[in-house]
Amino acid sequence: MKFVLSQHAEEEMIKRKIPISILELILGNPEYITEEDGLKVYQGTFTKNNDKIYLLRIYVNDVVEPNKIVTVYFTSKLNKYRRQNNGS
Repeated sequence: MKFVLSQHAEEEMIKRKIPISILELILGNPEYITEEDGLKVYQGTFTKNNDKIYLLRIYVNDVVEPNKIVTVYFTSKLNKYRRQNNGS
């Protein structure tokens, strides 16, 4: 996927120490894709510091070319977001 980072997304990646390689990995092979507020949300898990599993959530505006990453963050609340995706 060709994409650009919004200024906000770039700032969040720096602040949260999210490597571009993890972002690209999840965009290329997401575990889930959902939609929120008119944006696609790509989600995938990764291990941080080899001790805890996190869910990376990437909000993408896919109606522009190239796609624009609006924001990105990780959370340890895997069950919360997996439950939402399963309709529970």
